[in-house]
Amino acid sequence: MIQIPSMLMIGSADRNAGKTLFACSVIERLSLGSPIVAIKVTAVDAAHSGCPRGGDGCGVCSSLDGPYDITEETDPTLDKDTARMLAAGAKRVFWLRVLKSHLAEGINALMEVTGPSAPLVCESNTLRLAAQPGLFLMLKNQNCEKYKASAQKVAPFADRVITFDGQTFDISPNDIKLISGKWTAPAGQASIN
Repeated sequence: MIQIPSMLMIGSADRNAGKTLFACSVIERLSLGSPIVAIKVTAVDAAHSGCPRGGDGCGVCSSLDGPYDITEETDPTLDKDTARMLAAGAKRVFWLRVLKSHLAEGINALMEVTGPSAPLVCESNTLRLAAQPGLFLMLKNQNCEKYKASAQKVAPFADRVITFDGQTFDISPNDIKLISGKWTAPAGQASIN
């Protein structure tokens, strides 16, 4: 297990859980005092397999050549999660597309780019199987009845579960702190039911 204490990892139990909204809110507030680096991880079972979200998808993940690919986002005006994180104030934003069997290799390569102590905000469920962040938050929609497979595997590792009602979270992103390089969150529900 790779230890990444400088990382806040944000996963989600289901779709529409507010993961990117929450991440961007944290980035926007903290980027004023710290050079936050944001990461989105998309893990796929096999190269040239279908979209990990189902359906036809955009084709980007299915075109993965090699065990992983790291792309830096440079355009904050695009309509995608990585652009939203850049627009929120992240100093740099990376998208790691990686085969699930090469998660450790992919994140190690990315850590060589970001540096070991850069404050990181990462969106991923599956990465939690290979890396232990300083803080792992799991977001879920208040109407969630069934957790997606990637969430079921990592839910026991969540430090805090945050519920989203479509407008607000049961704790504010302002309550997430980065103090002396350590991520903290208010005490609360520690695992998904």
